[in-house]
Amino acid sequence: MRMNLLIVTDHSKHTSTNSLYSLARALKADARCQEVWVCSRGIEANAAFFNGNPKAGIHAVSVGEDFSFSSSGLVFEQHSQLIDASEIHAILIRMPQPVDPAFLFSLEAIVPHDRIVNRPDGIVETATKEFLLQVSYLCPEPVLCHNLSEAIALSLQKEIVLKPLYEYGGRGIIRLSREFCWVANTCYDADQVYSILKEDHFPMLAMKYLRNVQQGDKRTIVAHWTVLGSALRIPAAGQWMCNVAQGGQARPDVMDGHERIIQEILTPMLHRKGIIMFGFDTLVDDDGRRVLSEINTLSVGGLFPMQELTGKPLVRQAAALIWDYLTGH
Repeated sequence: MRMNLLIVTDHSKHTSTNSLYSLARALKADARCQEVWVCSRGIEANAAFFNGNPKAGIHAVSVGEDFSFSSSGLVFEQHSQLIDASEIHAILIRMPQPVDPAFLFSLEAIVPHDRIVNRPDGIVETATKEFLLQVSYLCPEPVLCHNLSEAIALSLQKEIVLKPLYEYGGRGIIRLSREFCWVANTCYDADQVYSILKEDHFPMLAMKYLRNVQQGDKRTIVAHWTVLGSALRIPAAGQWMCNVAQGGQARPDVMDGHERIIQEILTPMLHRKGIIMFGFDTLVDDDGRRVLSEINTLSVGGLFPMQELTGKPLVRQAAALIWDYLTGH
C-alpha cells in the first residue's frame, strides 16, 4: 500500500537552507508514497491543531515538484487546504522549539506512535540539552546549573559555556569565565553577567569551554541506523561560535574513530526511544579527541547543506530510509 505522510513544521521559522523542502519532495518521489502534506504552525487556521486538539482542522499544502522555500510564506498562507485526518498514515515531525509535549502526544490520536518520526515520547526525553547528562561520559564535563549562583561558582573553577535547554542554532549561548562573559561573539566584563542572565533563564546546561574550538564542530546525521554524512563547521576568524547561523563556515568531512564510537553508542540508544533520525555535534577537547557537544532529535538541521557540500544524494537517501522504517523494511 502506498502511504500518505503528514509533515508538521513551522514555516515562519524557516530559512532558504532549511532541509524540509528538499526532503518533502524526496519523500513524495519515493514509490512507497501516495501523498505528502506539510502542515505549518505558522498559519492561523492551524492554531487549534497545534494547541493539541487532534480533532481540529488540519490545513496543509500538498507537496509537488515545485514545493520550495519562499521568504513570504505565501505557499502556506494561500495554498493550505483542509485535509481528512483519517487519510494520514504516518507523520514526520520537523518542528523548531518551543514545542508543547501535549501537541506531540496528540499526534498519536491520528496514527500509532510507531508511525511517527521521531516518536513523541522520544522527542520529549531527548530534545533538551539536559539529555546529554545521560551520556555525560561522552561530553566535556556537563553540569546542570539550576540558577545564576551555581553558574558563577562553576565559572570560577573553569571557563564554561552555558546552553539554554530548549534553544537551537547557537541561540542564547553564553561563555563565562572569571574575567569575561561572551554573548555570541561579543565580550563583556564578567560582572555584566548579572544583567545578561536572569533567574528565569535557568536551568541551563554548562559544559567546559574547549580551547580547540577553532578546529570546528562537526555535525553528523544518522537516519534509521545509517550514517548519512558529516560536515565540519569552522568559526569565523577571531570568533568562537561554529554555528553557520553565527557566522561559521562549513565543509564536508568524515567521522574519526572517536566519533564512530559516539555514533555506535547513540544510535541504538536513541532508536530504542523511537528516534529514527538525529544529528549530533562534536568538538575537539583539550586532549585532542572529539567529544559530544549536542544532539538534535526534533528538527535535524544541515541535511540539504551537507548534500550541497558533498555532492551526494543525501536527501533522497534520508527519504528512502524514513520510508524503510515506516514500511517495516
